[in-house]
Amino acid sequence: MSLSAYEEARIRKTVEALEAEEIKLVLERDAAGAARAMADDLAVNAPNNQVLHKPEILEHMRRQTALQYSSVERRREAMVIRRDCVVTMGYEVVVPTGSVPNSGMTIHRRYLNVYHLDDGRWRVIARQATNISVEQLGASEQNR
Repeated sequence: MSLSAYEEARIRKTVEALEAEEIKLVLERDAAGAARAMADDLAVNAPNNQVLHKPEILEHMRRQTALQYSSVERRREAMVIRRDCVVTMGYEVVVPTGSVPNSGMTIHRRYLNVYHLDDGRWRVIARQATNISVEQLGASEQNR
């Protein structure tokens, strides 16, 4: 059964808001808030070429080896919507800071997020993030 234009627009708006909130939580280093958006069975193919599950991701957050970014930009290029599943994909530019790999570098990556509607809430169930380039910040960017 296909979605009406209204239903599709409502789902699109909800998922766009979730992704905007995710970026806000990451920049605020709000691990508890970020965890609420994750399904219990979340699997992530991380930029370091490891598959991580929610408990491992939460441990990285606890040890403060995750969620350390001075900036995060996401450019969504596509969204596929089904009644209880949404896939978003596109391009991200992040600048890690602190005690994480590539701190102070600009990282360009491709991403794909999969959301599932579970008990009336959209949660991310899978993510793929692949670094495509890592660049040293220029002097003008480092002084911001």
